[in-house]
Amino acid sequence: MAQKLKITLGGETYLADLLWQEAPRTCEAFIAACPFESRIFSAKICDAEVTYPVPGEIAGLDLMENPKFEEPAGAVVWYGAWSSICIFFDICEPYGTCNMFARICEGDRERFAAACRVVWDDQGALIRNEIVDVEDEEA
Repeated sequence: MAQKLKITLGGETYLADLLWQEAPRTCEAFIAACPFESRIFSAKICDAEVTYPVPGEIAGLDLMENPKFEEPAGAVVWYGAWSSICIFFDICEPYGTCNMFARICEGDRERFAAACRVVWDDQGALIRNEIVDVEDEEA
């Protein structure tokens, strides 16, 4: 079994791999905050992204474990200064250096990108984050 981030947006669910090797402290803090619901408060700051605040103790986490400036599609990053998650659903240049701690699974990236494009036209969409156990694909 492997732990994954499960994101629910627009009635659909998407999985993301947690990057334990690259950002263990951020993964731990994020898992402690789950499950939670939030509202997307911005989109199009950097182009292909959605951003939303995370409640709980993680809000004070100002940590940079896995710094990235050019984000790959599906990157899930922590912006400590904003106490927020930002998910880049296409390749783009972020506003600043990001702390990448998860990535939307390859099989879900296109569907997630389509859902995020809808959010651009419907600001304030509800997004749910939780941690789930998933059977290892290699088993």
